[in-house]
Amino acid sequence: MDKSNHPRRIKGLGEVSIRVRDLDAMHKFYEEVVGLEVLPTGGCARRDESFVFFKVAEGYGDHTQNLALFEASAQCFLITRLYN
Repeated sequence: MDKSNHPRRIKGLGEVSIRVRDLDAMHKFYEEVVGLEVLPTGGCARRDESFVFFKVAEGYGDHTQNLALFEASAQCFLITRLYN
């Protein structure tokens, strides 16, 4: 790829969202196997019945980088931010 066409480099991702068929299994995998910390949602440290957020890294520009898992059947909308 010609780098001159892309003068700005991405320094981090705000959120990465994945729709999953088995939220309970994926929640357990990312928390217990991968070791990611569950982030608070809705003002308390809990998992909503249709989604869960995990902290991936401190991030860039005072924003935590996170992974969001959504139940495949949930009607959710999330904006993914790029920091450059």
